[in-house]
Amino acid sequence: MFVMAFCLGVLAGCGRKATEADCQLIVDQNVTVQMKALSITDPALIAKKQDDLKVELASEMKDCVGRRVSDAMMACVKAAQTTDEIQRCLR
Repeated sequence: MFVMAFCLGVLAGCGRKATEADCQLIVDQNVTVQMKALSITDPALIAKKQDDLKVELASEMKDCVGRRVSDAMMACVKAAQTTDEIQRCLR
């Protein structure tokens, strides 16, 4: 899956160790911006997709936890409006 492969590949810089919450935020924000790009803005549908991915990516999330992130990186991810912006945050 693009989201998890992307997260795992990028979270290798300086900073602190990523928590489960950090990794989930990256996945959730990716889902949110991807669905908005498809004109899907219903919070219930977005939450359902995020929940579905939590189950689907459970084993991959374990690999994400502990990777390097910074607080600035995570703040950037939270504010991102597109997947391209998220990618730039994680570089």
